[in-house]
Amino acid sequence: MNTGLEIGKGLPSGMRNLWSKEGKPNWDVIEAQDWFIELENCPQDPTFHAEGDVGIHTKMVLNALMNLEEFKALNQYDQKILAWSALLHDIGKPRCTMTDEEGYIRAPKHAAIGEKIARRMLWDMDFQAREAICSLIRWHGLPIWCLEKKNPNYAVAVASLRLTNKHLYLLSKADVLGRESVGQEDFLERVELYKEFSIEQECWEVAKVFHNTHSQFKFFHKYLMYPAVIYDDTAFEVILLSGIPGSGKDTYAKTQKLPIISLDAIREEFNIKITDKKAQGQVAQIAYKRAKEYAAKKTSFVWNSTNLTNELRTRIINTLSVYNPRFKLVYIETSRANIMARRRETIPVRKLEKMINMLEMPLPNEVHSIEYLRN
Repeated sequence: MNTGLEIGKGLPSGMRNLWSKEGKPNWDVIEAQDWFIELENCPQDPTFHAEGDVGIHTKMVLNALMNLEEFKALNQYDQKILAWSALLHDIGKPRCTMTDEEGYIRAPKHAAIGEKIARRMLWDMDFQAREAICSLIRWHGLPIWCLEKKNPNYAVAVASLRLTNKHLYLLSKADVLGRESVGQEDFLERVELYKEFSIEQECWEVAKVFHNTHSQFKFFHKYLMYPAVIYDDTAFEVILLSGIPGSGKDTYAKTQKLPIISLDAIREEFNIKITDKKAQGQVAQIAYKRAKEYAAKKTSFVWNSTNLTNELRTRIINTLSVYNPRFKLVYIETSRANIMARRRETIPVRKLEKMINMLEMPLPNEVHSIEYLRN
C-alpha cells in the first residue's frame, strides 16, 4: 500500500511525510505533530480504554486495521482513505474530553467535532478523498450503536449516501480491536451485525437506491421506517448554493439564467453592512418573502448565500417544501489561499477562518439532488 499524497498534494509539507512508501505510518513524524501530542495528553476512561491515552489507542487502531485481511484485499485508494481515517478518527477527543459527575471520563460529540477538525486540517487535499475521510470520522461509532437507534433503517441508509458501509465496518472493527475494553466481544458482535444489516438493506458497498429522488427526499424528511414509492409531482426547482465567501457562488449563480435571491445583493440594495448583525434578520425576511413569491408561481430560482450549517439549509427547505419544489443543493469550494485572497478586503481573515470551522458539509439526504464543485 502506498499512502502518498497524490490524493492530497495541497497539504502542508509536514503532513506529507506521515506515511512510508510502503504505506506504513511514520510514527517518528506523526508523534512530532502538535495534534498528535494532544492525543497523547488526552486521557480515556479505563473501563473502555484500559490501554491508556488516545495516542496509544490510535496506534493500536491503525495496527489492527492494517492487519485485517479485509483491509489487505482493498485497492490502494481505499486503503489510503481508511488509513487516514484511523489515524484521525479520535482527533476531536482533546476538544471535548471531560470527567462527569460520577467520575467517568467522557468525550461527548467527539466524532462530530473531529470531522470539522479533520476537514480544516485536510482542506486542500483531494476533495473526494477528504470528504470520505471526514465521513468515516463522523460515523465511526455508528456500527456499535446502529441497531439501538429508533430508526436503524434510516441511519444505515444515511451513512450509505455519504460513505461506503463496508469501509465504515472495517474502521469500527479496528476501533474495537485497538483497545482493551470491558465488553469488547459484545462490541465486535455489534459490528458484525452492522455488516449483516447493511447487506440486508442493500447498501453494503453501494448507496441505498430509491424509486426516484422524490421518494428519497420524502424518506429522509419524513423520517420513514421504510422507503416508499412516491410519485414525483414536483413542478419547479429551487437551487440552494452553499460555500465559504470567495468560493465562486456568484459566478455559478449567473450561469443558471434563473432569478437569483442573493443575501449580498439584498444588503447592497438596502445599504446594509454585513457587519451589522442587528440588520441581518431584515435581510433574511426579505429573502424569504421573495422566495415564497417565486415558489407560489412555481418559478424556479437560485438561493445564493453561504448556507454553511444544516440548520440554515433545513430552515429554507422546510419553509419552501409546502410549495412542492425539487431541491438541488450545490456546494462550491476553492482553496484556502483563494478564499483569503478574494474576500479578505471585505471580510476579516479571522471571520473567514471561523466560517471554515463552522462548516457542516451539505449531504445527499438533505435534498433531491446534490452537486459538489471544487474550483
